[in-house]
Amino acid sequence: MRIVQLITRPQRRGAEIFAVQLAEQLLTLGHEVYVISILKGPGNLYFSGNFIHLDLPGNGKLDIAGFRTLAAKINEIQPEIIQANAADTLLYAVAAKYFSTWDFRLVYRNANQISSFIRNKAQLIFNQLLHRQLHAVVSVSEKSKQDYLTLFRPKHILAIPIGIDPQEIELKLPVLGKRETQNHILFVGSLVPEKDPLGMLDIFRDLLPTHPNLKLKFLGSGPLEEKLSNKIKLEGLEETVEIIPSQSNIFPILSQAKVLCMPSKIEGLPGVILEAMYCQIPVIAYNVGGIGEVVKNKETGWLVEAGDSQAFKDSILEVINSPASELEKITTAAQSLVLINYQINQIAKEFEKFYHTVIR
Repeated sequence: MRIVQLITRPQRRGAEIFAVQLAEQLLTLGHEVYVISILKGPGNLYFSGNFIHLDLPGNGKLDIAGFRTLAAKINEIQPEIIQANAADTLLYAVAAKYFSTWDFRLVYRNANQISSFIRNKAQLIFNQLLHRQLHAVVSVSEKSKQDYLTLFRPKHILAIPIGIDPQEIELKLPVLGKRETQNHILFVGSLVPEKDPLGMLDIFRDLLPTHPNLKLKFLGSGPLEEKLSNKIKLEGLEETVEIIPSQSNIFPILSQAKVLCMPSKIEGLPGVILEAMYCQIPVIAYNVGGIGEVVKNKETGWLVEAGDSQAFKDSILEVINSPASELEKITTAAQSLVLINYQINQIAKEFEKFYHTVIR
């Protein structure tokens, strides 16, 4: 098959990272694969195949010139499948259909709880118009699939989760002798309201009076970075809280964390949870989106009801106070779950099978 993975911009965000990883696997399965990034971005994404950067300005308006540019590239490539991977990709892909002379099947990868981002009836109607143009939808979790079905009537929808590449992770991990766990809590993700980094800071601050040696690291960038930094200074937490910009290799930091915390208000199924589970780092997360499909409370991690900050604090205390042998039971079970069900080579074969179905 000739396949295009369409991403918003070259950036280290979950949707883009997974699209590139999937593209690499589809290449190894013998397909002709292109990754097209629509808007300008910071880079830091690598794809060994055809990586096309349109570098459109993305001015927030209907970008007719941009739609035509994408359509021309589609006419040149002549793909059988185009997969739009979240954010602006759907609008560009649907618009490009009308300017393109090439007939292709359009798949949308639904990587989140889409209903949480639709604020009013006008937005809903506009999205319904866009989603009616799809041939098929891939949801990142069963929960996201059900959420999608409440809003739209897709022709064909299937839940296929994300996957990780254990071999790539092992290459990026520090040498075994330097993987000592440190006494820090780790937050990994974009600094955006739905990830709630400010709420994570509040939770950490409340733990300090009884656990003054704890540290908190935020690994990520985003629009809330300045507000978060100011709050850290205002509360006098500069010595205990650190903001680390997005990294191309997070594993030297992740592998040394005491615990990974995911206080998100909205999620699909974050890849970093699977990566932490593979690295046998305890995971604490709110039960939103598809997280509960992998994090089973006291079995593969700690699952907290959404918004219950006190239970989140209690879970952190339980992790940092638990004997290593008790933690190992849970982290070993988590790693086994990932290796059995969430390896990227297995996931890519599910996408391949799905694409064949869509074409037929």
